Amino acid sequence: MELLALILIPLLAGAVLLFARPEKAARGIALVSTLLSLALVLWLWYTWTGTAVTGISHDWVPAWGMRFVLGYGGIGLLMLILTGVLFPFIIGTGYKQPVGDPSLVNAMLLFTQAALFGVFLAQNAFLFYIFFELSLVPIFFLLMFWGGEHKRAITVRFFLYTLLGGLALLFSIAYVTLQTPAPHSADFAALAALHLPMSTQVWLFWTMFLAFAIKMPIFPFHSWQPETYTMAPTQGTMVLSAVMGKMGLYGIIVFLFAIVPEGAQHWSSVVIGLSLFGALYAGVIAFRQNDLKRMIAYSSMSHLGLMCAALFTWNTYGISGTLYQMLAHGVLMICLFYIVGAVSQRTGSTDFSSMGGLKTRMPRFALLFMFVTANAIALPLTQSFVGEWLIYNGLWQWDNWTAFAGVVLIVLGAIYMLYAYQRVMLGPDREIAVTDADDEEHFFLVPLIAITLVLGVFPNVILHLVDGPVQQLLNSFTSLP
Repeated sequence: MELLALILIPLLAGAVLLFARPEKAARGIALVSTLLSLALVLWLWYTWTGTAVTGISHDWVPAWGMRFVLGYGGIGLLMLILTGVLFPFIIGTGYKQPVGDPSLVNAMLLFTQAALFGVFLAQNAFLFYIFFELSLVPIFFLLMFWGGEHKRAITVRFFLYTLLGGLALLFSIAYVTLQTPAPHSADFAALAALHLPMSTQVWLFWTMFLAFAIKMPIFPFHSWQPETYTMAPTQGTMVLSAVMGKMGLYGIIVFLFAIVPEGAQHWSSVVIGLSLFGALYAGVIAFRQNDLKRMIAYSSMSHLGLMCAALFTWNTYGISGTLYQMLAHGVLMICLFYIVGAVSQRTGSTDFSSMGGLKTRMPRFALLFMFVTANAIALPLTQSFVGEWLIYNGLWQWDNWTAFAGVVLIVLGAIYMLYAYQRVMLGPDREIAVTDADDEEHFFLVPLIAITLVLGVFPNVILHLVDGPVQQLLNSFTSLP
């Protein structure tokens, strides 16, 4: 029942906000709901014994292989932790963002959280697909009603991209389900037991990969991302970059690596090449940006491209590093987009030309921003350093040239992040009438910074969750013909 409760808590709280419309108490109700979800996630983490858990199993539409099956292993638990930890901060951002109709905004965020929990708990491919698509519905309304300039055109493009990927995924699920023995089953365990011919896996890989490549996104399926991230309200951007982008990486593990492993191995060099090219492309464009929010949007795409490349290296370092970096990147994106919102509120713009010299009037905020920047450039003792070091080792084991590309990406990321900090905080005092970081901003950023430092010093807190599943995954690869 704990797993079902994890979905129902935000779902019911969102329904209360949607129908009761308690405007003054909306943010408080949403925050309490996410804290309850976090407490339940931490309880699941505390009681986890290292083996896969199945919480509920119910035949839904057995003729189509659809069952309502919830469960999690180490990788799924990591994704639950990511979602549970970050959503209280996403809701908390709303206290600094004066948007209209807080009940509706927070209801949409809670519905998104419920769907994300469903994605990471689903043990049936059709159930995964339903939650995968449901997570887009509240985000669509957030973008459409609370987005910035050109929101309708950008939102429609985002919707069409994701619709295309979703239809390809649905076709793939239907096809592989029909390949299982009668009565057909779409449970992940049944699908993973299939031994599809290589000729099938070669084309089926792309019908599955398309949905997850768009979701991350990686080149050449990325064109929706920069404009969407820039136009979206701060909370919407946080959800898209910090959590929803990770659905693509998670989907690769549970679908591609489990169902079409030979196809994944066959196309691994192509995927690594596309991912690294897109990451380098995004990194160069990030450096050339004159807008802080757009720069961070491109940096997110660059980071996710590097993670996707490492995931296909088929070694412990690459896969474990990607999984670890998924959490690190989520925490980093929440911090960076919160800083964007805070600076934008003070200066009225996200353009670098409106900033500069802010440290003179905002010394405490400058210090907080510096700690976040240290994590962004992967300094030792930060969470990102651990993930990027593992990723680099994974790329090195795959090929020396891919490792060189990884180093270039890491150095390029450090350059544009330090350059951004310089353009925002350093330089002569522009005598802009701004206030320093207040108690609320300390309350928001300090815990996230503490997470990056604690996990940077004690990475095994997270790595032990994925060590077993990663080894099991690699052992299954070695048995391939």
